[in-house]
Amino acid sequence: MNESDVAARRSRVHLFINFAVSASVLTMCVIAYTKLGKRERPAMSKPPKPAATVVDTEALRIHEGPVSLTANGVVVPLREIRLATEVAGRVVELSPSMRAGRMVEKDEVLVRLDPIEYELEVQRLVSQQNQEAAELEAIDVSIQNTDALVTLSQRRAQLTEAASKRAHSLIQQNAASIAEVDAAEEAELSASAAVVELQNRRRELEAQRKLIVERQASTEVARRRAQLDLDRTVVHAPIRGRVVMSNVEEQSFVAAGTSFVTIEDVSAVEVRSNLTVEQMYWVWNARNSAANLEEAGSSAAHHLPEVNCNIEYRLGDRTYQWAAVLKRIDGVGIDQDTRTFPCLFRVDSPEAVERIRTNAFALARESANDQSPDSPGVERGVDGPRQLLRGMFVSVHLHVDATRPLYRVSESAIRPGDRIWINRDGKMRIVQIEVVGQIDGDVIVDARLPERHSAGIASSNGEHNAASLADASKLASVIISPVNDPRDGLPVMTAKARDSKAKRPPVGSVGVDSPATEGSQTDRNRPKTTLVSGVAR
Repeated sequence: MNESDVAARRSRVHLFINFAVSASVLTMCVIAYTKLGKRERPAMSKPPKPAATVVDTEALRIHEGPVSLTANGVVVPLREIRLATEVAGRVVELSPSMRAGRMVEKDEVLVRLDPIEYELEVQRLVSQQNQEAAELEAIDVSIQNTDALVTLSQRRAQLTEAASKRAHSLIQQNAASIAEVDAAEEAELSASAAVVELQNRRRELEAQRKLIVERQASTEVARRRAQLDLDRTVVHAPIRGRVVMSNVEEQSFVAAGTSFVTIEDVSAVEVRSNLTVEQMYWVWNARNSAANLEEAGSSAAHHLPEVNCNIEYRLGDRTYQWAAVLKRIDGVGIDQDTRTFPCLFRVDSPEAVERIRTNAFALARESANDQSPDSPGVERGVDGPRQLLRGMFVSVHLHVDATRPLYRVSESAIRPGDRIWINRDGKMRIVQIEVVGQIDGDVIVDARLPERHSAGIASSNGEHNAASLADASKLASVIISPVNDPRDGLPVMTAKARDSKAKRPPVGSVGVDSPATEGSQTDRNRPKTTLVSGVAR
């Protein structure tokens, strides 16, 4: 037997031994598995599905006080006055305030033109008036002299008339000749002609006197016109204001009618802002609008109630505030481009500024004239703008007293489409709302709740009843947590209600033979079997 046969035999022996050992190990495993028993699946119990969706809610609060409507606006001047020279001339004096941005006071001299020509014209007319007065005096003297001559002529005419009568009587007595009678009649005619001539002369003098008087009146008008032109060589500021534009320099010639300066009135300013139709609804239905409409009378259709508001201007972390009043609509209606109402707000005291600074400690309000810091967080003086300036981009906050009840909810309670979810008797109610404004992080809404939700909210005359409002706010709560499938009538429950239902006696562990049942005393007394890695021990 060679070595190859021996090696082949050994390999067959090793193969047999390996097979026998593997078979014995497998047999022992099967026997061991059979001896340990059949593995049973433990009974698994799932918690019962809740009958309602668990949500977070908050109380539906009644909003008390005015509603704040916010809009953006731009400061515009109340009025602008454009001054022009009324006479021509050379500028000989120019006020130092005639620069854009500077303030001018009322009746301040802005421009003085060369007055020499106008002074000479006034002097010429005054001299002409003196000449006419002398002529009038001479006419009066001539009239007086003529009156004296008329008196003498009339007396002479009387004498000649008497002489003529005597001559006629003598000729009847043949005591005088015809020549004497003719001479007497001629003397009488001459005396009468002299009287008529003097009377005509007096009438001519009266006409001349009237002409001189009329000429005097015309000269007086011309003198007053010349004096007016002389006065117009000095241009005064008609109001106290700020120079917006100035285009004249000293020693320059300006023609009559040349516009040289534009002054902005600073006694009051206006803010132009666009209000939406929804905001105008609350303005028209403000609590004081009815009284204003009664005062307006026949113009009530075009009258806008005066609503108090605040104008705020932000400068960094500081906010400056002015008091204003809604005055009128700027135009005849809605702006066709923006579909909003352009409104004008009047600020009667643009220099009465208050600073509002919000920090972690206090909300400080400070007047521009108040230099005594009495509250924490208030600095001395106002370190910002002293007044409203044209072109400022500001915020307008209107304070409207609503005539109907409004509610306050958190921002998280507002759903898409302007809706809120109300928890009413464990049922979800979807209510359509209108967002009115915001205050202290809350949203003011106008919610048309069902009558059983809002019973007693307002009385018949529109006045709010505080007691009924407080009771009505407890009737419903607002859902602030998200819901997967929101629908009207969905059963909901709060987490507090869920926890109260979950407070039951503890349930025993699950046994092998039979699953434990909640609340069963028999199951709690059964011996327990512990499961380790899925195998009972």
